[in-house]
Amino acid sequence: MQSKSSPIRFERAATIPNSRRRPATAQSISRLRQQQRWSSPTWPVSIALFAVPALLVLATLFVPRMIASPQFTVHVTDRLTGQGIPKAAVTFGDESVATDVTGAATFRTSVDQVDVTIASPGYEAATTTIGKGSPAEWQVALRPNVLRGRVTDAESLSALPDVDVLLSAPSGPSQSAKTDENGIYQFASVPEGASVRFTSSDYGTYEESLGERLSFNVALSPTVITGNVVDSDGNPVASARVATMDGAAETTTAVDGTFRLTGVANVDAVVISASGFGDQVVAVDDTRSVSAQLDHSMIKAVYANIGVLGDPERWNKLIEIADTTEINAIVVDVKQDTIYYDTQVPFFRDIDGMVVPVFDPKTLLAQLDEHGIYSIARMVVFKDPVVAEARPDLAVRNEDTGDVWRDMNGAAWVNAFNEELWQANADLGAELATLGFDEVQYDYIRFPSDGDLTTTDFGRDYTEANRRAAITGAVALGAKEVHAAGAHFAVDLFPIVALLGDDQGIGQTVQDLAPLVDYVCLMVYPSHFETGNIPVDGPPNDFPAETVTYTMQKAEELIPGTMGKMRPWLQDFTYPIEGYKAYGPEEVKAQIDAAEAAGVSGWMLWNAAGEFEVAALRPK
Repeated sequence: MQSKSSPIRFERAATIPNSRRRPATAQSISRLRQQQRWSSPTWPVSIALFAVPALLVLATLFVPRMIASPQFTVHVTDRLTGQGIPKAAVTFGDESVATDVTGAATFRTSVDQVDVTIASPGYEAATTTIGKGSPAEWQVALRPNVLRGRVTDAESLSALPDVDVLLSAPSGPSQSAKTDENGIYQFASVPEGASVRFTSSDYGTYEESLGERLSFNVALSPTVITGNVVDSDGNPVASARVATMDGAAETTTAVDGTFRLTGVANVDAVVISASGFGDQVVAVDDTRSVSAQLDHSMIKAVYANIGVLGDPERWNKLIEIADTTEINAIVVDVKQDTIYYDTQVPFFRDIDGMVVPVFDPKTLLAQLDEHGIYSIARMVVFKDPVVAEARPDLAVRNEDTGDVWRDMNGAAWVNAFNEELWQANADLGAELATLGFDEVQYDYIRFPSDGDLTTTDFGRDYTEANRRAAITGAVALGAKEVHAAGAHFAVDLFPIVALLGDDQGIGQTVQDLAPLVDYVCLMVYPSHFETGNIPVDGPPNDFPAETVTYTMQKAEELIPGTMGKMRPWLQDFTYPIEGYKAYGPEEVKAQIDAAEAAGVSGWMLWNAAGEFEVAALRPK
């Protein structure tokens, strides 16, 4: 500033010689004072002279600093609503400011570049970098990340407590919670792209993607049907099967006859069945609670093999027996070596010579329905020589020859360990149920028992545990698929397994299989028992009633309360061994009476020729 200003000149006062001194007049004194005022600096001027350099120094220090500290304003909003978020923390370096009521915050920074984090409770934090050259105004939209909601009953709108709620993200761990007594649930730190799933034993499972929603209320419809089942005397029926009409969901009754059928939403009716009882279809009303009373039913059957099925005269004779006597069911052979109708199961259609149609199931079943006859489809499972010859990879092998193993009659067997066979036979059973058979019955559901078993090769350890697991697995699968298709399911078993309790080397036990099926059909042919198998004085063939009674007693000992599932095969033929008693109406009737006295739910008469002792049967 001095360089631009005129210089200030300091001058001394003039000296007047004494000889020339004159007395000072008032005018001279005034002139002198005026000269002094302009020639000698006063104290305010001196301070100003010192202040100017100081200001120049301060300007040098602070003006650049003010130029290097730009001002920024951040506007923080809710990404979903667009509204400003007050009190959001804006952190830059070691400093922080809060947004005002409009969601704005202003700050300065002296560094060239700084990371700025914007955070608010209930929102996902955001971070950006600003500095020299950045815009003065910033817009930051935070995503809400707290999910809240309420779960209610769709009909009553009441709160549903204890509902399991699972929050799943596209990546990272899931979060779980339960609704409280008011049906409320909440999750924090909800990631983008999350979905939420609700699960309840009474309401099933419901899942939906959240999208941008952070408030999600849901009304669930009940998916449970409750009820109880009793018999005609009002006694609870345990182990009754309760299922939807399409078989998609099922359950069983408890000891007290009550049940809970879950996983069902829009269901108008359920079918209830129990071993030894007739089926009942019960309507489901808005209360979703049903009661059923079942009537006892005794299935009394005769057997029709391929010879009978292919001969209308013999077949019609069986229909006549059912029309005139206590017989109310016919066991129809559908598969033994070959399949006797035009099955559509791909596995069997791919086996050359396997499908040899003898009857049309629709026509046959229509006739049985017309006469009120219960229909049972009998299918042989693992004594399957045509399949074994065509698919040796599925057959029991002979470890000595490397060829297919054959039993004492030269028949090849498939290997029951192979699950492809389990599925193929289950598919056939389901098809038979769909066609309209009331029941599907597995026969030869076992490993082979006759022939040189020392040469067999099953491809794995042939232990009792492995055998039982295989047969149980095949039966469980068959029962599941047949039940789902709407029919009852039964198995034919050697009675010796009931007498001794082990699997007798063939994989069958009553203990394993009875819980899985509707009916256990022990083949109680007295002529097939050996002397000493039962406590009688002589061959069991000569003691038909005693043989049946003792066998049923042993089965009851193995599984108490199992008589409702027992429907034995009884002998209606004479076994051609010298010294054995011939069988006529009296011997057949003795077996029937003994079976019914034991409390079974029915019986079936076996005669390979289809010739039965009608005189042993009660008139209708």
